[in-house]
Amino acid sequence: MSMWRELEDWLKEDRTIQELKSKAKELGLTVKKQMGKSDVRKMIERFLERAKLTVVGEQTLPTSSSQVKPSVEVSQPSEPIKEDVTLPDTYLKDKLVAMPVNPHWIHFYWDFSEENKALLRSQEIRKVVLRVYDVTYIEFDGTNAHRTFEIIIDPFNLKNYYLNIPMPGAHYLGEIGYYDANGNYKILMRSNLCRIPVNSPSQSTRERWMDLRKRRRIVMPSGGMLTPIVERIPGSVQGMEHLFRISSAGSISVIRLSGKGM
Repeated sequence: MSMWRELEDWLKEDRTIQELKSKAKELGLTVKKQMGKSDVRKMIERFLERAKLTVVGEQTLPTSSSQVKPSVEVSQPSEPIKEDVTLPDTYLKDKLVAMPVNPHWIHFYWDFSEENKALLRSQEIRKVVLRVYDVTYIEFDGTNAHRTFEIIIDPFNLKNYYLNIPMPGAHYLGEIGYYDANGNYKILMRSNLCRIPVNSPSQSTRERWMDLRKRRRIVMPSGGMLTPIVERIPGSVQGMEHLFRISSAGSISVIRLSGKGM
């Protein structure tokens, strides 16, 4: 206690800021450069009060050896529960999802319920197919697609398929169905509409703005380029017959889609 009394008497005298900072550093206190004389003095006084309370508390503690300390059971740390984070092979739900990969590829993945799995195992099923419809800018009713592509799949060993499409920027719809013993096609499930990105810069000249105050989107026509570009296109003075004679434009070609399943 004598040390704290000496410090108390030392603080009663008028000390300079250099003396106060030096004393604070001796006591292990952190002194900042921007602290003034009164700030350093108050910091030392608070330190002195805390020190007095600590000494008083230690003196009031019981020193009798007969006093039994309460026993505290230390619980052993339990081992963390290991969770199974592996994904299941199937969720047993009918689902077909189409996702665009790039302007030339679509990814399809699917899952079947127990009822449809049992149906596909029956002897009446001749083959299971993945159909892809080009439904760009139309209201699809199941029969009016621009083009229809079909791939035979194994529904039990194949769960997804990457399809190489011929037309970027189009809208595609997937469908899984089967052919029965009579050759009739029946649908099982249909996918979401998949919008494929284009493989060239957009031709739109509209400007899109966002009004942050009113939180609304504004679309307006652009003024365009200052100097319009003059373009050139091929042609012939001899008419269409000449073009058909010098080219194979009149022949019909068959496009085959390539793809791969996983």
